[in-house]
Amino acid sequence: METSLGVDIISRDPRIYAMVIISREGNRFLPVLKESGSRLKLLKLIKNYSPLYMGIDSTEEFSRNDLEKLSKFVTIVQVTGKFDDFTSLPILAKRHRINLNPKNPFDEAYALARLPFEGVGYKLKLYEDETEILVSSGRSLGRGGYSQGRYQRRTFALIKYRVREIEKELSNEGFNFDIEVVEREGGFSKGTFRVYSNFGNIPIKSSRGDIRIDVRPLKKSSIEYEQLEKKVEGSNIKDKYVIVGVDPGTTVGLSVLDLEGNVLAIISKRNFSMSDVKEEIRKYGYPLIFGSDVNPPSGYIEKLSTSFGSILYVPSLSIPVKEKNELSKDHEATNAHERDALSAALKAYLHYKNKFIQIRSKIPPELSPFSSRIIGEVMRGMPTKEAFDKVKEDMMEKEDEIKTEQRNPEEIVQEQLKIIENYKEKQNILKKDFEKLQVENIDLKKKLQEKESSIISLERKLFDILSNQKKEALKDNVIKTKNFEITSLRKTVDILKTKLNLLTEENKRLKELKPLMESEDIIIGKVLPIFSIDAIRNLVKNQDLTEEDVIYLKDATGGGAEAAKMLSEIKIKAVLTTGKVSHQAQEELIDGEIPIIDSKDIKMDVIS
Repeated sequence: METSLGVDIISRDPRIYAMVIISREGNRFLPVLKESGSRLKLLKLIKNYSPLYMGIDSTEEFSRNDLEKLSKFVTIVQVTGKFDDFTSLPILAKRHRINLNPKNPFDEAYALARLPFEGVGYKLKLYEDETEILVSSGRSLGRGGYSQGRYQRRTFALIKYRVREIEKELSNEGFNFDIEVVEREGGFSKGTFRVYSNFGNIPIKSSRGDIRIDVRPLKKSSIEYEQLEKKVEGSNIKDKYVIVGVDPGTTVGLSVLDLEGNVLAIISKRNFSMSDVKEEIRKYGYPLIFGSDVNPPSGYIEKLSTSFGSILYVPSLSIPVKEKNELSKDHEATNAHERDALSAALKAYLHYKNKFIQIRSKIPPELSPFSSRIIGEVMRGMPTKEAFDKVKEDMMEKEDEIKTEQRNPEEIVQEQLKIIENYKEKQNILKKDFEKLQVENIDLKKKLQEKESSIISLERKLFDILSNQKKEALKDNVIKTKNFEITSLRKTVDILKTKLNLLTEENKRLKELKPLMESEDIIIGKVLPIFSIDAIRNLVKNQDLTEEDVIYLKDATGGGAEAAKMLSEIKIKAVLTTGKVSHQAQEELIDGEIPIIDSKDIKMDVIS
């Protein structure tokens, strides 16, 4: 049981489609499914039901990316035709007696599902019947350490091994292919296969790891259309034959000559697909001979030659570079690909040149304008006389041919009126939609104004809040500053209190000493705890040690001449000691006329 899917767009934003699947059993068409949904649902239906066709109204209802994804699972047919052969869906439905309401997307989807079964429409061709297999490193081979070079050589060896494996597998399976490799120390850094077969037929699968293998179909530069049922051509006349030289590869070189050896074209292009090459060749004529510069020829040129039914010229030995340069020296070949293609075409021409001259010499003068065609027919196996007669017959048919296309004018008018009516209906719908959108636009503008007012109000509130926050922040800063000042002042007060207490104690002590100081029998002295320069300085600083003061050396040991000299310079009155004073200090004090009195020899009290 064969099934077909019809898809018609319901809305564009979001994209929703009407989807109808029907099955065919003999001459009967049975409904299978009728649903609406998104692109994801459409893809799911195709995977679940595997329809033979997916009929669409126009490629504009899908993105190129969507069409490429869907075409991997189903043959997509544009039912209404292509640009130069377009017929509206209502007319097609009427011709095939299908009830259709143009306003109902499910009716249209049903018609789109059924018409491909009737042989109506064009298949979309989004991919070439060619596949590219790329073998490369799956990891970076950049800068590394001590063992990086060894790792690179190992990787290159693995790539070479995998390339040879794939090459062997493709050859065993009978695929035509070309291969390009980039050689490096120890092996290959990259290998590229161009296999002249559909992606679905390739036994090699993509993989990742140390070695990366990418298998991908080659996309066509633009969508091509192939009619479901080929039209029968009234004539197969090929008025101009050419000789073509091809250098296949990632960059394809192409050269075209006429049958007199004149160069018509020398071009090269990267990623030049086979269909593009064929189209380019047809610009100059029909290929009679394909020339190869190598023996054995590549699978690419063999497939090209077979597709045109052309003669394939292969030199007995691959053409040496020196000979290629000699053959192409009088022509402008800008690179090696163009040179190789040109030399292949010229070599083929030179091989058949005498045969061409021989055939041309037999052509009657009245048929000389058709010499290219006659030579081509004879080279393809037709007897010379038969070729002459065939050309004459075809030319007579051309002269007598009258193109007639009988159609009822009223039918044409009715069809056009229906189309106009349909467009008017669509125009009215669009007008209503436009008016509706205008109303919605006014409502949206009002809502926008309200939102803007709300925003302004909120901005003002926010400004007030921020102002208050700023004031609070300033207030907090002032408080922190004052608190710091208070803390600092409190510390100062504490220090002053401590000093006051010390001074109070000192004052109290002085008051206690005052009666003693007023007595003539008592002398008040000052205590020097350690006989050193620092101790003397502290005493001077704290108790204001002055001239005529009496000093009590509580510990006379360690005092030297310098300390004694300092006391002499102050001009103290006397020194009281406990223990012995050093000899140097003693001499210095004596020189300063300062008496040294042992505290044991006098009555002395130390008041703390």
